Amino acid sequence: MVSASDTSTTPAHDPRPRYDASALRQFIEAVLEHYGLSSADAQLGARAISDADLSGVDTHGIANFPVHLQYAKGLQSGSVQPRPEMKVLRDSPVAASWDSGRGLGPVVACHAMNAAIDKARNTGIGMITVRNGCHCGAIGYYARMAAEHDMIGMVMSHSIASSFPPGGTEPVAGTNPIAFAAPVEGSHPLSLDMATTLAAGLNLRVAQRRGVDIPPGWAVDKDGKASTSAYVREEGGSLLYLGATPEGGGYKGYGLAMMVEVVSGILSGTGSGLWQTYTPAWQQGQWFAAWRIDAFIDPVEFKAEMKRMADHIRGTRPVEGQGPVAVPGDRSATLRAERGRLGVPLDAHIIEHCSKLGEQAGVPFPAALAGR
Repeated sequence: MVSASDTSTTPAHDPRPRYDASALRQFIEAVLEHYGLSSADAQLGARAISDADLSGVDTHGIANFPVHLQYAKGLQSGSVQPRPEMKVLRDSPVAASWDSGRGLGPVVACHAMNAAIDKARNTGIGMITVRNGCHCGAIGYYARMAAEHDMIGMVMSHSIASSFPPGGTEPVAGTNPIAFAAPVEGSHPLSLDMATTLAAGLNLRVAQRRGVDIPPGWAVDKDGKASTSAYVREEGGSLLYLGATPEGGGYKGYGLAMMVEVVSGILSGTGSGLWQTYTPAWQQGQWFAAWRIDAFIDPVEFKAEMKRMADHIRGTRPVEGQGPVAVPGDRSATLRAERGRLGVPLDAHIIEHCSKLGEQAGVPFPAALAGR
């Protein structure tokens, strides 16, 4: 059985059926069009959602598509708008504040990052906040969009308060992810996409579906005692912030979560996640930024030094029996190449949910690759 924390076992040891990545993307795109998105927006959303599966972020890709309240279910219920009236609330040459109009999160996020890139192209830097937003998936994809334009990208999004602060027993902030990407000469970007807790909240859902415990050290129960229950949140407990305890520097992950809360939640006008609950009407605040490298340094020089740094790190001595040492972004880039070639592995319940969604939308779910 694949563990809760292992969403990307090696092909030789992964018994799950594999599906062609392009076929999965086309399935998502066709379903989105069925529920009213324009062809262009359906393509944007499908690319963003399916990139999570390619990159090994199995918690945030097609597994969410049929079941998340703000993906297909939201389009079916009307709580997510297929053709939203996005509004620019404030605008300047370098920054803007948007209202999403309750559009599909990944589509709005793509538009927001493209707007930040356009502003950076004109002024050197661009920032967009989004209020009244819907869940936008794995945010590393949007940071990498900027890196593809020889820019530095950064994204933050806040979520419902679900985690205890160090020393506390009441939730004060969410998993509040941060993403960053920068271009490297002749290689994939250096990229980071991380929750400020020890694991993303959706990893608990994975453990629940697979009937396994979560790894020790991830969470505490309602009294602040260590817990390995996959239902720890439902039982009143919490995922721990990076550093885990006051002695281990837990204030660092907690502090980062509060930074995300300020920049993506309060600055966007969405407000703190303290005042929200997980319903179809849940609002996610988001922040997107792009920096044009040549506003600071020659891009050729920058990317060459990035390559020199990354190559040196990869060449450092690993722990015996492990290695090579990786740079942030290496694992996901390797998986994108591997899964693009061999296919994306899916759990049985994901296949079942996607097949049912396909029947509802009149879009057949693709068959598994031969031999898988």
